[in-house]
Amino acid sequence: MPALHDLASRAYFGNSVGRYAEALLIFVVLLTVLPFVRLALSRRLHRLKPDQSPTAIELTIRLLDHTTRLFIVAVSAYLALKTLELRPRADHVIDLLITIAFWVQAAMWGMQAARFVIDRRIGSRARAEDLPTTAILRFMSLLLVWALAVLMLLANLGVNITALVTSLGIGGVAFALAIQSVLSDILASLAIAWDKPFLLGDELHFGDVNGTVEHIGIKSTRLRSIDGEQIIIGNSQLLTLQIRNFGRARELRTTLTLTLAFDTPPPALRDFPALVERAVRALPAARFDHCWLRGLGASGFDFEVSLFDTAPAQTRPLQVQQQFTIQLLEELQRAGMGFASPGSPVLARAHPPAATDKAGPAA
Repeated sequence: MPALHDLASRAYFGNSVGRYAEALLIFVVLLTVLPFVRLALSRRLHRLKPDQSPTAIELTIRLLDHTTRLFIVAVSAYLALKTLELRPRADHVIDLLITIAFWVQAAMWGMQAARFVIDRRIGSRARAEDLPTTAILRFMSLLLVWALAVLMLLANLGVNITALVTSLGIGGVAFALAIQSVLSDILASLAIAWDKPFLLGDELHFGDVNGTVEHIGIKSTRLRSIDGEQIIIGNSQLLTLQIRNFGRARELRTTLTLTLAFDTPPPALRDFPALVERAVRALPAARFDHCWLRGLGASGFDFEVSLFDTAPAQTRPLQVQQQFTIQLLEELQRAGMGFASPGSPVLARAHPPAATDKAGPAA
């Protein structure tokens, strides 16, 4: 025992062997306990109910899962070495290393937080793979996080970053002016990825262009028109237009004008709205709105008919109108009615025959 006591009391580099042993024990304990603490917190958060701030819980779990083993080793070594009496130069090196380890880990946490926000925002309606600009959005967020982490690291190391930030700002303005048109399209693509005014497969109408979105790129968006050709338009130009997105329509309204002949009897005119409603209700994906006698037209009685396509995503254009027309013709045939056509008879008041001359054949 005296020999062991003498060994523990021996000093090397300003610290006894016993203090080195205590520091080693602290390092081993922390290196063992901290991973178990991280694992216990993660399991505890996984067991929480979904109604207990699910967004904050999911973000915390992701940050815990991406806490690296190297960072845990660095924290354990730092706390253990701080129990020793070290020279100022060695103490400064230890502070420098733990600062670097912390900001690297902070950058990884920030990167995961940015990815979590982007996935939550874009994954709410579509998969992240469905939007090519999502990769650009992730890359820019990663670049921003690491740039901030490096600047904060340099500031904590005592480096004057004011001149560096100023030079980067001037260079960035000059670069942005040089590629202004390209940059505007790139920013517009990020706006499309974030705000999602349209998605792949949506049918867009703007101006005289009707087409389905095939690809959303970094600089341009490609559409396939109903005639078959491909339409390419810049993202910045696309966002300045007033776009009608039929891909997100829950229902599409169709309004028709039906004309019945003037010789149609009043009871048939009175029953015609109910006949049209029966024809609409017989369709698989249609909803009746109204059928009104609008007035007298040039060739007959004009009725305004309005119906809705209740499944526009599953039906082709004009498919519901075609089904309605065929069903209405069948209903009219059963009712003994028909549409007016050019040259159809127009009812007029009958006049008595003119008086004939008594001369008979001479008259």
